[in-house]
Amino acid sequence: MTMTGMIMAKNCTHIDLTDAATPLSEGCAECLRTGDDWVHLRLCLTCGHVGCCDDSANKHATAHFHAMGHPVIESLEPGEAWRWCYVDEILFPSEDGVMKSYPAENHNVAPGYIRSPNISSEENTPAWRQSLPLVGDIAAGVRSGGMFKSICRRVRRCNKKNLEPTIELAVEIAREGREGRRIGTLFTFGDADRVLARSRPLILDPLAGHPDQSREIRDPNLRGTIKELAQLDGAFVVSDQGIVVSACRYLDAMASDVVLPYGMASRHLAGASISQVTDAVAIVVSESSMVRVFDDGRLVAEIIPELWLMDHYNVQLSQPYEEERLGDLAVITAKP
Repeated sequence: MTMTGMIMAKNCTHIDLTDAATPLSEGCAECLRTGDDWVHLRLCLTCGHVGCCDDSANKHATAHFHAMGHPVIESLEPGEAWRWCYVDEILFPSEDGVMKSYPAENHNVAPGYIRSPNISSEENTPAWRQSLPLVGDIAAGVRSGGMFKSICRRVRRCNKKNLEPTIELAVEIAREGREGRRIGTLFTFGDADRVLARSRPLILDPLAGHPDQSREIRDPNLRGTIKELAQLDGAFVVSDQGIVVSACRYLDAMASDVVLPYGMASRHLAGASISQVTDAVAIVVSESSMVRVFDDGRLVAEIIPELWLMDHYNVQLSQPYEEERLGDLAVITAKP
């Protein structure tokens, strides 16, 4: 994802101190030594050190800056073309604006998929997926959180580790559709027991009986399955722990005082209602390629997957709201 169209308030004054460094390792250097996991990888443009991002437990990229003073890092994630200067605290496009494709072994071929580098590729080779630009992890204490940080601030319940992958999957479904057509679906996140109590299966649950580890929302193999199942009616129920506990659920909850903007159909009403009568967050994918987030019965965020849709779409959120543009994604969040 390039940073085309990004407006920069100032220029990085340290870019001349960097070079087109070659990665010195095929994963986070420190995590490879200790057997730890990472989320995303960052490249030091001064020396070629590869460290894990600030969404990772160890934050080795930032630690390398504090230890060595090397100012500029670049994302090593496929599909991303941005750099971050720790000193100037500025995000800017890579020099050529071209999406990078550095070599990587199977232990990190799927961005956002946390896996120990000690697991062999034969044991667990995740399916490829292109990552969305997680630009919020770029500096400790500066912009903590991922690309949906504003949504996490707005909802009552936010286990960032699992809510963001759920929203990301909804955006991927909105973008990609299935078999050449747009599809709509619904996810609930959190308070899974109460959601199950207020819903019923439309068909035999295709996820029933599978172990928890095969139903983790961050597992790329499950995400492919979810995209196929999204063509069926009903909602996916995701727990706070990021386990997809059920699929194809009919939500029985109906809150009489939910007020929706004109044009929103039954799927949005079901999502708004279940978010009011439980503590769950509802994420609704519409066939118009929009993703909407409901919390406590209210529409709190709208995600527009492709910026060209902005010319054809009127924001349904009431003023005031804030807008973020990340790559070709627009995130519009209601202000409290």
